[in-house]
Amino acid sequence: MAKSELLDTEIPTKDPRPRRAGRRARPHGKARRAAHGTVVCGDAREGMRGNRRTVVEVVGGITVYPARWAGDRWRAAWYEGGVRRQCQAASEERLAARLEKVSARLGADAANMERSGAELIGYFLSPDRHPPGEQWSRKHAHTQGRLCARFVAPVIGHLVCEDIKTGHLQAVVNAAPTAQEGKRLHALVSALVGAGITGGYLANARLRQVHWQANGRPSPPAQATVAGESVLFVDPAEIPAHADVAKLGQVLAARGPRGQLYELMVNLAAYTGLRWGELAALTIAQIDQAARVINVDRKVVEIGGRLFTETPKNRKLRHTIYPRRTPQAYPLAEMITARIAQARAEQDTGTNPWG
Repeated sequence: MAKSELLDTEIPTKDPRPRRAGRRARPHGKARRAAHGTVVCGDAREGMRGNRRTVVEVVGGITVYPARWAGDRWRAAWYEGGVRRQCQAASEERLAARLEKVSARLGADAANMERSGAELIGYFLSPDRHPPGEQWSRKHAHTQGRLCARFVAPVIGHLVCEDIKTGHLQAVVNAAPTAQEGKRLHALVSALVGAGITGGYLANARLRQVHWQANGRPSPPAQATVAGESVLFVDPAEIPAHADVAKLGQVLAARGPRGQLYELMVNLAAYTGLRWGELAALTIAQIDQAARVINVDRKVVEIGGRLFTETPKNRKLRHTIYPRRTPQAYPLAEMITARIAQARAEQDTGTNPWG
């Protein structure tokens, strides 16, 4: 028989084996799939496997090869990350179950979903994830790393990313001891999910829809807010009065030989708006005594027991002014001039190199 005749031979559609008494004929091909519903769905096309004609079903980039005879296995092949991959199963239902995660990865273009949760956390904390000049501050990066090590890694670190469910991230947030800490963890989880989707580690945006649950722990009561005011509104009653600032400075002035310096720090912070880290980083070169202007271009942060100097909050430089005398008659300008002279003398002796 010629080869062309062999290829054109029709495949028999009837089972030549004798049928047992009382046994119904088993449907074949499309009739069989129609009998129990098609599990693997997609576009059908005619293809060749060896010398036999068969039906190949293509589902979202996955090529499915149905079983050709009784006892044969269902097979599937696809390309992922430039590599041809395949799997097989004894039935259509089992193959469809195996292809669920594959379809999710291919549909979301998430090539890293088979990586571990620990790798997802490492990607989230990596400074290379951010564009140049937009990396986290040193303190924020330390805080995020500490929270991930304490709360996130024990729950999802050992899981495969495609197996991470909402319940796992809910457990992460619920592990927080207080509602405030739970709020911080919710923000972290939301950012983690967003980074995971961008990096191809996750595909489900609903993973971020979690919140802290009291579960028998004390829950803070709902706070009333002032109508028409933003969340940044500060009640005037919470702002220290001029007399309060003066009294605090006087109490500190009476405590030891550096009391006068502490009193100066209190008044300088109150009437210039300097934050604590900015005040601790203040040097002679930043102060223009003639114009009574302070150039705020640095701050000091404490991370893990160590001090670091970096740009101010949100990397925003600014200028601020200070009065000659405070409303309680504290000679602020005069005391700043005296402190500058003292700092320069300390520079000359080497006890205060930064001034």
